[in-house]
Amino acid sequence: MIHLGVLVLALGAFVALAFGMKRHQRDLAGRPLGPAASRLATTIGWLLLALAWALEVAVLGPALGTIAWIGEISVAAWLAVGAITWRAARKGR
Repeated sequence: MIHLGVLVLALGAFVALAFGMKRHQRDLAGRPLGPAASRLATTIGWLLLALAWALEVAVLGPALGTIAWIGEISVAAWLAVGAITWRAARKGR
């Protein structure tokens, strides 16, 4: 169950990191966000990745937890890329 929770946290982290980038802001929000909102989204993204790692390490230990975290954030990154690409294509960009 921890793996699903970490996957969801990592997916949220990568979407937040995408909101921190101007190009993806247009794809996701339809308009650029202000500098403060971009910084906040980036900060939230990194904090969610750190939280996901901390949960894995707390449950599985430092070695196995870090290995599992790397695998799960890889899957989450691909899911985020796919979702952002699909959303941009659906908008006709």
